[in-house]
Amino acid sequence: METTQAGTDEFQLTRDELSTLWKKVKDQKTGELSGMERFYAGIIQNHDAMFAKEVDGVAHPETHDYQPGQGVNPYLHILLHGLVEAQVARKAPIEIIAFTNAMKKQGLDDHAIQHLLCAVFFPLILEGRNRGGEPDMEKYSRLLKKYKTKTPEKIHTDLNREFHQTVE
Repeated sequence: METTQAGTDEFQLTRDELSTLWKKVKDQKTGELSGMERFYAGIIQNHDAMFAKEVDGVAHPETHDYQPGQGVNPYLHILLHGLVEAQVARKAPIEIIAFTNAMKKQGLDDHAIQHLLCAVFFPLILEGRNRGGEPDMEKYSRLLKKYKTKTPEKIHTDLNREFHQTVE
């Protein structure tokens, strides 16, 4: 897959793999991880409170069905972080760099910027899935270019309007 067209398949771990990785992070046994596992372990470490609540705090996390509005799906959250962090690292799409820099100028930290990127990218993943394909990376690039001049609040308002049909 070309880096400019990288969608959702390149940086995915399964729920079981993420659960195993969470146990290693909790037990501080991260010394012998692969590169991708280290990448995701870092993201999980930044979300340890969420994992403690949403994984350790449910009866059967291996099969728990995370419903919208009833907490955070930690597996999806971590995978989305992985996708956008990989995009930033690869600088692909290139518009992600201007967006990131613009948000930093507004005072956002890297984690808040990643959450905004997830908010922009996730509806495109859903649209792609609904079409039976990958996210529209050209649309993603256009949105990043459009949103780099907006505040996070305005971005969320625009996303709610833009993708209202996607999530229903």
